Amino acid sequence: MTGATRWRDRYMVEPVAIAGLAQSRQGDHSDVPQAYLWWDIVEQACADAGLTLDDIDAVVGEGPAGIGLRGHMPGAGIAEQLGRPLRFHARSETGAASTLSGMSLAAHAISTGLAEVAVIATAAAGREGGYASADRQAAIAHMAKLSGPYEYPYGTTRVSDYAVYAMRHAYEHGTTSAQLAEVAVAQRHAATLHPLSINGWRGEITVDDVLGSPLIADPLHLLDCCVVNQGAGAIVMTRADDARAAGHHQPVLLLGYGEGHSHIDPNALDSLVESPAATVAATGAFGRAGVTPGDIDVAGISDHFTIGVLLGLEDAGFCARGESGSFVEHGGTGLGGHLPTNTSGGHLSFSHAGMCGVFTVIEVVEQLRGEASDRQVPDAALGFVTGVGGAQQATSAAVLGRG
Repeated sequence: MTGATRWRDRYMVEPVAIAGLAQSRQGDHSDVPQAYLWWDIVEQACADAGLTLDDIDAVVGEGPAGIGLRGHMPGAGIAEQLGRPLRFHARSETGAASTLSGMSLAAHAISTGLAEVAVIATAAAGREGGYASADRQAAIAHMAKLSGPYEYPYGTTRVSDYAVYAMRHAYEHGTTSAQLAEVAVAQRHAATLHPLSINGWRGEITVDDVLGSPLIADPLHLLDCCVVNQGAGAIVMTRADDARAAGHHQPVLLLGYGEGHSHIDPNALDSLVESPAATVAATGAFGRAGVTPGDIDVAGISDHFTIGVLLGLEDAGFCARGESGSFVEHGGTGLGGHLPTNTSGGHLSFSHAGMCGVFTVIEVVEQLRGEASDRQVPDAALGFVTGVGGAQQATSAAVLGRG
């Protein structure tokens, strides 16, 4: 048997599981240092997996905030604080989807024997910039740090990017603002059932509430837009056999993963109602898992804005092009709908803190564990998650299943 064959065999017989998870209350954490919140949530996720900080030998993504080398080499900084070397550190660059795309890197490290316990975490906290200035800081980042060479210097913003997508979808497919509002209504209801959510305490909303909220960028209203807040979340990944042996929870396996990257400026797209990056990502995830959209019981689809859910449904193949508006009507993506989606409230009503794709993963894992309390989707066995960076520039997708 050649070395290459042995490697392939090992890769195929070493399925990887999400063994632990944790998330904080979402909201204002400006009175807590970011590093404190990061370590706290990581420790909680380890405990959820039946592990401790001493078991971590890999970290994917950012760590506690740091300057100088601590910021440029977070793996070394984390190792120093743990008091021992890490065996693996990597990070992806897919914007808000980075924590979700980090699962592929962690799975690679575990499957190939580079690591045994990998942590992926995000934490937004502290007084720097201040909680109240989060929106302003985000706008500055989009203009100064994340801008492309053609459109962004002229003043477009993230919400106006998605407003263009929504406007074009309405033009080509007749999608209405009321249909977009259905997404916000369903997800707000879910958030009222989640005690950690940023917006659940505000109560239910109606389609009329969404349409009556201030217009931010036509046709998107205030309640079509995600919040910007603070909070933390973490997942721990191990070999599936190790997760089963721990016996703390129903293991949830990473069955398939895909990733796509397509453009910087939206004018580079051939169509403003299709995302090639999202289609490539979903096709890869479903293909590697050996399942189809029709097999999925619960979904987490990136929802920085309501139009993102409609685009995501079409790009992943849950409905045909142009049919997502009718798909979400009458609570189609709600807890009692034909595809329960973003059942924690999503970015719109649960959290848009830090690299927020981790919260999408956590919710679907809780559903597959059967631990979603009043939000529980009956008999959920297969889940699909996506994370989107920027304005559809990069997408990660994964199929998760009970192990």
